[in-house]
Amino acid sequence: MSQEEIRKFFNDGVFEWQFAKKEYEQLWKVMSYNEEKYWGGFSREPFDPEKYSLPDWAIGPFVKYKENPIFAPSEDGWDRGHFGGGVHNGSVIKKDGRFYYIYRGEQELPFKDREEYKDCRFDYICDIGLAVSNDGIHFERDTNNSPFFRKGEDERYSFEDVCCVRYRDAYYLFCNRWDWLNSTDPHISGVFLAISEDLIHWEKMGLVFPDAKIIHRNAVVVQNPDNEAVKINERFTMYLNNGLIACSDDLIHWESHRVENLWPGGEGCFAVTDYSEDHKDKIVLFTGGHHTGHFYAIGEVLFDREAPEKPVEWLPRPVLYAEPVYPWEDGLSAEPPHQPVSYWRDTIFFTGMTRYEKKWHMYYGGSEYYTCLAISEEKR
Repeated sequence: MSQEEIRKFFNDGVFEWQFAKKEYEQLWKVMSYNEEKYWGGFSREPFDPEKYSLPDWAIGPFVKYKENPIFAPSEDGWDRGHFGGGVHNGSVIKKDGRFYYIYRGEQELPFKDREEYKDCRFDYICDIGLAVSNDGIHFERDTNNSPFFRKGEDERYSFEDVCCVRYRDAYYLFCNRWDWLNSTDPHISGVFLAISEDLIHWEKMGLVFPDAKIIHRNAVVVQNPDNEAVKINERFTMYLNNGLIACSDDLIHWESHRVENLWPGGEGCFAVTDYSEDHKDKIVLFTGGHHTGHFYAIGEVLFDREAPEKPVEWLPRPVLYAEPVYPWEDGLSAEPPHQPVSYWRDTIFFTGMTRYEKKWHMYYGGSEYYTCLAISEEKR
């Protein structure tokens, strides 16, 4: 991506398609495969998919679980969803033999009657909650402790897009915090941190970059396959949107700057190292965004641990993308008669992945409404 493409894609920290709009039929058409609009800065060299196979460094291929989706909005809870958003973009952490899904749940904006929100561009608000599973497939909501953050003075914020890592005896939850009345103010909105010892009770630490001059969003902390934060060149590393990268000594205090060498693919999803005996010196960054014609699809970028800011290469085609054959990936409900529930067609994004029994479990969003699962065999 060029600097101009980066600027256009990330705008002022939020995206045009986040704004509240009544023209759902128009959005339904916008979010569809279009090579002219959504190539995303990838090479246009001739490509033969029949002869292509993933390079040895890549993670994949991924196979979508046959009984997707695995998690859906509740009927009337805080995560009941709305047209265009549901339960998705969460992290998965294994603890005591169980899977903990720390996920983003949405509902309609509850402040529509407040005078200060009459011109608000957004029609939804989110919080973070927990669901637990014994097998990584069948999840049960923790209704006693969820949601975590929208309480008291924090009621006005929307908390979204989780990156959760373990380090020693603590868990560090990074997410995006938004004040919809100040969505472009980096002193109010941006990456937020909370810390826990049990994944249930969280101490709010606040904004990670309170003195930033631009919005910092979508924190992606480099971790190992067991979701433990890993130091790169003696410091923790975080990839962020908008060509930013950050480093820290303690996972709490971070310093950010722009990278010199950009890569295509849009937003960061997940970053992993120590993922293969043959590639212990590598980092794979998963990206989500405009990808060779798809509105949002998943790509992979390779880095050396010695130079985490400089991409070595990237996949020429997405490793996972939406398929209209699955109604829940085409803006329709999973249940017949498959009514429209979201305008997020041709959209795959994720923030949670873990290794389990020598397989990778990727938890991705189906039309930004459901949580779905894709699985890949681990490479040695």
